[in-house]
Amino acid sequence: MHEIDAEGGCRCGAIRYRASGKVFGQATCHCRDCQYASGGAPAYVFVMNKNAVQITKGVPAHFDSLADSGNRRRRYFCGTCGTPIFAEDSGFPDIVSVKAGSLDDPSLYKPAAEFWLSSAPPWHPIDSSLPGFDKGPK
Repeated sequence: MHEIDAEGGCRCGAIRYRASGKVFGQATCHCRDCQYASGGAPAYVFVMNKNAVQITKGVPAHFDSLADSGNRRRRYFCGTCGTPIFAEDSGFPDIVSVKAGSLDDPSLYKPAAEFWLSSAPPWHPIDSSLPGFDKGPK
């Protein structure tokens, strides 16, 4: 576990946030919901306490869906440009997944595991040097 102090936001600048605190994990998620949200790619996320992330500008839009786990999944994005920003899962109420691509410096992302490999399309490269899981964390 390490800490970050970073800022990020959407492509058009309508949404800005600060993520400051412990990072519990950095993962790649290949689930179908993440593929829909990204247009085909997996999600690359920093997993943090929800209170470690503060929105400093704007109000993100959100979309709720039912995950395979039965939990409600809420994805936050810019309602103007569509940039994915965060995701929450009702099974982990104190946790937020910060989308690495929304950080001002996305090079801070260093993947440590890959989840939902059972949903990964055959054309997407999988990093065999990382721990991989057919499904997500419980």
